[in-house]
Amino acid sequence: MDDKEREQFKGMFTVNVIYLNILIFAIALAVALGIIAPNTWEPKIPIVVGSIIVAVVTLILFIRKYRSTKAWLAIHGTTKEERMAQIRAEREAERARIRAELEAELREEIEEEKRREEEEKNA
Repeated sequence: MDDKEREQFKGMFTVNVIYLNILIFAIALAVALGIIAPNTWEPKIPIVVGSIIVAVVTLILFIRKYRSTKAWLAIHGTTKEERMAQIRAEREAERARIRAELEAELREEIEEEKRREEEEKNA
């Protein structure tokens, strides 16, 4: 990963951490007020409901951002040399597969030619 990609990842990671912190604090606020605050306190229910709504919205945003960051990292997470080595290895594997297929075809042709020659000698 070069410096530009590292900075991009740092920004995406920071946004994910912020979403996660908001999510944790919203859930903690809802649970704490639900348990600690007395039932006679009027703003208890609206604050708990608001915290739950904030938690759900933040969870949705976090999941979306996490998935996009994970996909970006799968592409850009390796160094250029590692990506080039992987591409070379894939090309070599493809060449080896093609070479094996061609050799098999050539062997079949040679065997067929030998059979024809023997048939001509025997006939």
